[in-house]
Order: sequence, then structure tokens, then C-alpha cells
Amino acid sequence: MNNRFFPKKITLIHGNQQLLIEETCNSIIAQILEGNKNDFFVERFNMEEMIKSYSSSSNNLIEDFFISSETLPMFNDIKIILVKNFDLIKKPNTKNSSSSVLKLYNSFINLIEDPPEYMWLILISKATRESDFSKKLYQLLIKKWDIKKFVSYDDTKPINWILDRSKNRGLPLSKDLAQLFIDIVGNDLFELDHELEKMAIFFSGKKISEKLIKKNLHGHKNFTIFKMTEALSNKKLLPALEILNTQLKTSPNEHLRLFSIIVMQFRRLISIKSLSKQLYKENEILRNISLPTFLGKQLLKQSKNFKYEELQNIYLELSNLDLKIKFKSHLAPLLLYEFFKSICEGKFEKI
Repeated sequence: MNNRFFPKKITLIHGNQQLLIEETCNSIIAQILEGNKNDFFVERFNMEEMIKSYSSSSNNLIEDFFISSETLPMFNDIKIILVKNFDLIKKPNTKNSSSSVLKLYNSFINLIEDPPEYMWLILISKATRESDFSKKLYQLLIKKWDIKKFVSYDDTKPINWILDRSKNRGLPLSKDLAQLFIDIVGNDLFELDHELEKMAIFFSGKKISEKLIKKNLHGHKNFTIFKMTEALSNKKLLPALEILNTQLKTSPNEHLRLFSIIVMQFRRLISIKSLSKQLYKENEILRNISLPTFLGKQLLKQSKNFKYEELQNIYLELSNLDLKIKFKSHLAPLLLYEFFKSICEGKFEKI
């Protein structure tokens, strides 16, 4: 056993990049088992199921965890315990020493401080921030063990990742086409990997073009958002509202994500209009905005639908809407409908 490259006894893997979390978890298990594929070495627990209530069934699940963490492995000298939704482990507001949740919390403290020689503990969470975890547990982990964080943000551009994955699948893409993939699918690696796999099945070894990608990714949920911002930027109210209405019906809790994409679109347009106002030539603007040529040309064309002052007024209105969209979600559809209507009717030209 080469301890230099061997995983630490405890690893926390968290973030919103589910694909990387799963791949990292599987890699750690493979390293611990050193090629042995027998799954009975891994015992799995889900904290959401264990502590969602204080029912007897829930308490039985907690008791199962206690038994597993305190007993020796039966068939080998290795035991791996995989815990999902680890962020739900918090110290309860109770002084009752018999509380199962309190015992569970204290059990994790003991395991993190001094894990048994035979045990590896893999903790998984979708949480993106340190503050989402128990402060004490996180501090214990960061002090001694391994924490791997995979988080994507709105401005993340995993272009190199797409280029590597597409090449391995016989689907070579240029940087511009990789960026198009991100604009249509989003920056979640799990979604991107899924779409790359589908494309590879049908087009591996063939020449990939912008037209081919748009044609075959048109059904993806993010592509409709892509078309919505395009319609809005061209001041076409009906298609923009139709897509907005569909998005809010199918994903009513994603109004914040929709809003952030709209903000990004107009941030790009005002940046381009500002450069144009400074008498930059179109090829100079394309170099300055750091976007793929096809997307930059599209935005250049869309920016001509607006005056610079109009885009300033639109961006100011987006700033005003920000808190309302975040904290008055029930008003989000109406606020967005009115905002779209005002843009397409040219009302921001007159403010």
C-alpha cells in the first residue's frame, strides 16, 4: 500500500458539480479497495433519511449507523462508510442526552477526531459554502482531513474540460464551439457530459459545426433560455414571453437563474455598446469582449437595437428589480413580464 498517494481516512466532497463529486468519490473508493470491485466493503447512509424526523423508523436508521461505525469489518480489514447530505448534521438545540440526533452529532465528532484504523469515511454534500455545514465539524475536518470542493458559478467557463472530454469521445470541438455548448447547456458538468455523450453517439468522428450543435441541442432546457434572451435583445415580445412563460411553468423555482441570465445578457450588450460609443471598430470590439466570434457577432448585431442610454436605463432597472426578484418570488413572473414588455415597447428610450 503506497501511503503517499493513498486517500486520507476521511474526505469531505461537496459542491454543485455532481459529476465531479461522483467521479471523485468512485476514484477514492477504487484507491482504497486497490482494484477490488466488491461493493460489500462500502456501507451507505443518507442523512436526509436519517434525521428528517424523530420517528421510530428514523431512529432505527440512526441506530444502524451506530452499529456500522462501531463494528469491525466482517470479510476484510477495510470498511468504507459513505455518508450523503453530510451538511444536515448539525448540533440540535436540546440538552436531552438521549436524543438520537445529538448522539449522531457527537458520534461524528468522535469519528473525525479519531477514526478506527480499519475505517474510511467519505462525506458527500451538495452544499456550496462552508457556512452550510456545522462549524465545529467543518473545522475538525479542515484541520486534519481532506476537503474537495467542486462549485460552479454563473461566470464559470469550463472550456478546457469540454475540449478534453469531447476529444476523448471522438467529438473534437474548437474553443468557440465549446463556448457555444456552455451557452446552450449551462456550466454544470453533469449536464455537459450528458449532452456530449449524446452528441458522440450520433456524430463521433464527423465535423462538428455551430449549426449542427444548435440543431441537436435545441431540446435542452437551457437552449430555450438562450432563445429567450435572443428574442428579448431583438425586441420580439411574443416569442420572448412565450419562452418565459414556459420556463416559469416547468421550473417555477428557477426565476433567480432566469434573472441572472438576463442580467448577463444586458451586461454584455452594454459593454459592447460602450466600446462602440468609444469608436472602436467591430474587430477591435470582438477582441476586447473575450467571447467566441460567432457569439460576439450576434451580440454586436443585437446591440444595434438599442441606444447606449437605453441600455443604461435597462441595466439600472435590473438593479432595481434584483432585490424584488430575490425576496418577493411570488411577484417574479409579473415583474419579468412587465420588464420584457417595457424593453420591447422601447419605454427605456424615454426615461
